[in-house]
Amino acid sequence: MLNLWQDLRFAFRQIAKSPGFALTTILTIALGIGATTAIFSLVNAVLLRPLPFPSPDRLVAAGSVNDRRMSTGLNAVSYPDFFDWRAHSHSFEKLAAYHDTGFTLTNSGDPKHLNGQIVTANFFGTLGIAPALGRDVSFEDEKAGAHVVVLSHQLWQTVLGSAPDIVGRAITLDNVSYTVIGVMPRGFVFPIQNPAPMLWTSSGDDAFDPGGEPTTSQRGAHLLDTVGRLKAGVSSEQAAADLTVIARQLSAQYPDTNQHFSAAKVIPELEELVGDTRPALRILFAAVMLVLLIACANVAGLLLARGSRRRSEIAVRTAMGASRAQILRQMLVESLVLGLAGGFAGIGISLLVLRGLVRLVPENLPRVDQVGIDGTVMAFAIGVSLLTGLLFGVLPAWRLARTDPATAMRDGLRTTSAGRGHHRLQSSLVVAETAIGLVLLMGSGLLIRTFVHVLRVDPGFDQRNLIRANLAVPEDRYSRDQQIQFYEQLMARLRSLPGVLSVSGAWPLPLSPTGMRISFDIEGHPLPPGERNSAIVSIAEPGYFQSMRIPLLRGRDFSPSDDTKANPVVVISQSMANKFFPGEDPIGKHITPGISDGAVKEVPREIIAVVADVKTHRLTENVSPQYYLPFAQAVAGSPNLVIRAASDPVGLIPALRAQVAQMDKNLAVYNVQTMEDVVNQSAAQQRFQALLLSCFAAIALLLSAVGLYGLLSYLVVQRTLEIGVRIALGAQRGNVLAMILKRGLMLAAGGLAIGIVASLALSRFIRGLLFGVQPLDGLTFVGVSAVLLLVSLIACSAPAYRAANLDPMKTLRDQ
Repeated sequence: MLNLWQDLRFAFRQIAKSPGFALTTILTIALGIGATTAIFSLVNAVLLRPLPFPSPDRLVAAGSVNDRRMSTGLNAVSYPDFFDWRAHSHSFEKLAAYHDTGFTLTNSGDPKHLNGQIVTANFFGTLGIAPALGRDVSFEDEKAGAHVVVLSHQLWQTVLGSAPDIVGRAITLDNVSYTVIGVMPRGFVFPIQNPAPMLWTSSGDDAFDPGGEPTTSQRGAHLLDTVGRLKAGVSSEQAAADLTVIARQLSAQYPDTNQHFSAAKVIPELEELVGDTRPALRILFAAVMLVLLIACANVAGLLLARGSRRRSEIAVRTAMGASRAQILRQMLVESLVLGLAGGFAGIGISLLVLRGLVRLVPENLPRVDQVGIDGTVMAFAIGVSLLTGLLFGVLPAWRLARTDPATAMRDGLRTTSAGRGHHRLQSSLVVAETAIGLVLLMGSGLLIRTFVHVLRVDPGFDQRNLIRANLAVPEDRYSRDQQIQFYEQLMARLRSLPGVLSVSGAWPLPLSPTGMRISFDIEGHPLPPGERNSAIVSIAEPGYFQSMRIPLLRGRDFSPSDDTKANPVVVISQSMANKFFPGEDPIGKHITPGISDGAVKEVPREIIAVVADVKTHRLTENVSPQYYLPFAQAVAGSPNLVIRAASDPVGLIPALRAQVAQMDKNLAVYNVQTMEDVVNQSAAQQRFQALLLSCFAAIALLLSAVGLYGLLSYLVVQRTLEIGVRIALGAQRGNVLAMILKRGLMLAAGGLAIGIVASLALSRFIRGLLFGVQPLDGLTFVGVSAVLLLVSLIACSAPAYRAANLDPMKTLRDQ
């Protein structure tokens, strides 16, 4: 311990003697550790931190498998299927299901739209969290007409004033009285999403449908996500096999609805939560670790250069009896001190980086609100600092510990043999830095091109000067005909506003996370119920295609006359026409969608138009067959309004809210945003990946250039006498300039060659993040290589210029 304390004191004295070197080293390490810590805090919050529930390793998500779709994710299940799973499975302690919905709270001031979930019995018990007040949802609450609600702590506190007697009181949601049965603890969120749900109601809501068959009885209505708690000792694979046995029985028993759902899948709930964000975050973390590796190589080069100047000192200490182990320990202690100093400075940098990082993260990234510097992140930063200190210090320390005292004291700093050894190591480090930098540049180049391709994707509509808004018109207060009349009157009012070009509505709108797929029959080609075709369906108001500027390829748009008294009609997309009516004109043909609103039954509908395809969920997806039904002939849900303005539509928002309030003060207008923002949000993940990796690549490029510059500068200093003699003997300054530039560019070329090979080998790991560009894109490879060589040339120029302009007489006199 005494020897260690002496080594620490000596290390601080040595660092204090070279403040410029110490500052450069600490800042270089701080830059690498700061970026690494910031990304680790993001990875930790999203991927690594366990779910905040008891025994989170036993919490799983379950779903059905559709053998007709090439999908690796979980498919939603229907209520009847879930009830059978819950009743007959043997792998779960508890099993619950849920689906998202929205409510309008109307008895607490202005109407407020609230995100909510409809859940089955024991939902909170399955998660292992008891309400802070009240009770869980029970099996009695699943019965039709049971209107009960559990509140989030935030809703109870901010809207309902933290009323201590809230349990048993009634609140009004969508004009229906709900009895509050519980309040969840502070911080509880499930499903973990943004925005978080504010309340949970029972599946009794879905069990009540006086106009038709309730959702809880429809085996073909797949809308539930399932969460379960495994019994002790049961694996996800065993649970999946258990549910698959039940699914096969249901497939045989109900072929009309379950023929293609004969298997089930069970995965950890955390895996379902993070979804497709895992590969992207892993690649970003790997990229930032490469930046840290470049920083280590840079500092190792600085230590090698400094070590050459300390060879005489080490020789004296060795001659006085210091062992190689003592020399090695002393050098490593100095490196660890520098690494820790850089680590603590890096933690400060990471705090600044996180402020900007959180603003760039896509809004739908789960648990992003938990990103921060906690104990785990601090431990990671300190551990990486120590590891970094060892990594960049071990090679220089090892070389200094092997110094021969007699040779070092005889040759001093002018020895050429020792210099060549140092130069070889430093050159290798520069080549490695350049190769790693090229890998990062290649990755960022591919992601930038991906982002550009995403922005160029045609969403199928004109997003300029277009605004969308959601309404929730409650079916309890508005009959079917009243809903139709309400929208007709509202859109007439909105069309009369100054600056409005057109108004319409539809559900769902393009680039929406929600949607529904409904089967249909083609006239003259009936199929068994289990084999029926299906496609995405939207409910649209008259003038929808005109307002969205979705090209009408053939036929006509919906009109106000397409009501219950008129012939049932349908509009199909181009991809649906190509798939189901190849080589034919579909206009005038009929399909029978499996949808009914109580007034219009499942009847054949005449195809009156073919419209261009739109992107239904994401810009990067392939277009899917889709058909549209007129709202007056299929009253299902509340259409979202779309308003096209002559200029910026944001100024219409107050007038929109005022018009809705004049018609019904209890209706909430929510999710108001321009369609340009919607399109930009669809590209948010690609923007985040490209920007972040580009920043890392820029840092790597800068560090590589600094490393090359430092090596050549040191080389010029070491060879000052040689260069002075060459010039004195008549060497042309241009030759000296070319000699130094050649040395630097040869190193850059070596790193470029290794980097290209490494990029080719690693390109498959980034394939899943690309869109519209191949991993071996030639344009990106050529462009990135040119940038790297150009930066290397700039880094070489200053040392080469100084070497070419040495004064030979002054140099010989000084030497």
